Amino acid sequence: MVAGDRIVLWILFCLVGAYCAHHWYWFIRSIVFYSRNGFDFSEDFGPEMYWSERGGDDDCVLIKPKEKFLIAGPVFVVATSVMLTFIVLGLTGII
Repeated sequence: MVAGDRIVLWILFCLVGAYCAHHWYWFIRSIVFYSRNGFDFSEDFGPEMYWSERGGDDDCVLIKPKEKFLIAGPVFVVATSVMLTFIVLGLTGII
């Protein structure tokens, strides 16, 4: 592996690792919050997440708390963890 490739992998490791840790942090905090709350999804918790932005700032579609907890949170946690796993495997020379 060329030295330049390792630098790119280290930069990706830092960026994706921080993003992965951020999503794990908020997902674990939301599990604790909603379990203490009796899984009442009428109260939103955590950072705002959007399904899409259509045209401008006024047309943003927010994710509802239940969808954020059951769909978006796990998807982001799994996706960033898989990306980080492949980056670590690349850094160790396995792939």
